[in-house]
Amino acid sequence: MTEHTETPAATLDAATNRAALPDARLTLIGTLHGPDHARALLRIGRTVHTVKIGTDLGSATVAAIGEGVLILARDGGRSERLSLPAS
Repeated sequence: MTEHTETPAATLDAATNRAALPDARLTLIGTLHGPDHARALLRIGRTVHTVKIGTDLGSATVAAIGEGVLILARDGGRSERLSLPAS
């Protein structure tokens, strides 16, 4: 499904501002762009995943990744736009 890297607990505690993001199920926290690819960092629950176009997230598929935005194709032909949280 996605690439996942474990982060040591001490690093998580030092780098995490628990009030910075809403405790939503799915939150876009970053986008990365290269000459031949785009990736996005999604927080799903309490875990961060790196996703790309075509990644299956269960009831949705990553359809597009732009600068600061991710588009999900939902079941039934609907789409959902995720944007980076306001800083």
